[in-house]
Amino acid sequence: MYDFLMYPFHSRQICGLDICIKKNIIATCSLDKTIKIWSYSEQYGFNLDINHEEEHQAYALALHPSGFHLVVGFNSHISLMNIFNGTLAKYK
Repeated sequence: MYDFLMYPFHSRQICGLDICIKKNIIATCSLDKTIKIWSYSEQYGFNLDINHEEEHQAYALALHPSGFHLVVGFNSHISLMNIFNGTLAKYK
């Protein structure tokens, strides 16, 4: 058994990345079926805020300029998700 020293990074290739223009957040999706929301500050650098595991493989994503919504493209569908209180909640 092992523990992460800082926070878990993606374990496979990153296939989608977007940066929010109004907040200091970055969203990434990977072939390991995870979506991660990272925040950035000059004092602390990058910090993992949300680690969301999906049932299906996400191939692309886009953050809304407000930083409260995320569109995720899967192989067979597109999901709109709300970023709320440290979680990703599917909206449509």
